[in-house]
Amino acid sequence: MMQAFTVRCCAAALVSSLALCAGCADDATHADPPDATKAALKRRAYVVSERSDDLFVIDLDTLTKVGQIDIGVGGGNANHMVALAADARKVFITAADQNAVVVVDAESLAVTNVIEVGYHDTHCNVCLGCGDRGQDELWVVNEGGNGHPSSVSVIDVERETVTDTIEHESLVGPHFVRFSEGHAYIPNIGGNQISIVDMKTHRVSDVLLTGGAEQTGACSADPCGFADAQIDRNGTLFAAHIESGDVLVYDTLAGQRLADVPMGFQPWAVFVDTLSDDFGTALMPNWGDATVSVMDGAALREIARSPEGDQQSYGINFSPMAPGQAFVLNRIKKQVAVIDRMTGKLVERLDVGGTTETASTTSDGRHLLLPVSSANELSIIDMQTREEIERFENVGQYPWSVATWGGQNYCH
Repeated sequence: MMQAFTVRCCAAALVSSLALCAGCADDATHADPPDATKAALKRRAYVVSERSDDLFVIDLDTLTKVGQIDIGVGGGNANHMVALAADARKVFITAADQNAVVVVDAESLAVTNVIEVGYHDTHCNVCLGCGDRGQDELWVVNEGGNGHPSSVSVIDVERETVTDTIEHESLVGPHFVRFSEGHAYIPNIGGNQISIVDMKTHRVSDVLLTGGAEQTGACSADPCGFADAQIDRNGTLFAAHIESGDVLVYDTLAGQRLADVPMGFQPWAVFVDTLSDDFGTALMPNWGDATVSVMDGAALREIARSPEGDQQSYGINFSPMAPGQAFVLNRIKKQVAVIDRMTGKLVERLDVGGTTETASTTSDGRHLLLPVSSANELSIIDMQTREEIERFENVGQYPWSVATWGGQNYCH
């Protein structure tokens, strides 16, 4: 997140993984014995909290609690994001204050490993079959700070070991990682650039700069660069530059830079529909004027500007069960604004009873899973009826992010 350069100091140094994990399974609480079949594991949601070390797990079919365990590895994790292995049997959590990734076995709901990575690791993403043996890899961005360099850790998902650490002058507060056609695209929230990494060599092969920038390096504000770089179903990358308001566009299939699109006022990120995009629009929350820009992804131009934004709108969700609609997370207003994704016109405002950080749309598009951070709760909204159908209390202190297998997952 945006405090990349005012990072809290790390807690006590890591001790051995076995020592850290001793007794973790004893902390688990189960409403019912968990169903650990392969299909059942893919129908779960995992919620981590920023101010406590809770991992809260629910079953998406029955909307019931599966378990809640303590994943702390000493001194408080500052858990940030969850990623799931392809078979959903392993859960990976970035522990920003421990400079580590915590591994949880989904069947037993027990911490099984702690992988040391770079300084202040926040976001992560799994790349299927990207390794030199065709293995899956977990890429973790380490934002750095306090004299520590920014870097990216590459982890072998099967062996749970760091196989490479990528450092480069263009990595200045790396903030996420996306994959397409043999390359990783890493937006930098502290710089005017997106680093392109060759998946075979793990080396930076190119750098995408905004139109006004002349060289790589740090930008002036906090935040100022790129919070995310999302890639649509056609392979087109969209990334909002926070300081200028321009959207950088890149064809990842052809390896070709397209024209920048001047569009917003202090935008956070561009959100694309990866579940089923029949509308061809990308949406971008603008913090500067609390609006949402609607962009024609083919024509590369803004076609509408909705007033239903927020000064801290961190996310926008889509669903095939709600065609033509976008769910805008408005943190300060403590609402989700449902808008028409072509015109930006308001459909409905959903009061959620607290601040919103991020959300996940399930792979089938049925549910919006919304951590309500200030209330320590998790709300589940039916995306077709736009009604809350379940709410869980005491999921942790300040629930931060949620992940579902195959769903629309992101963080901030």
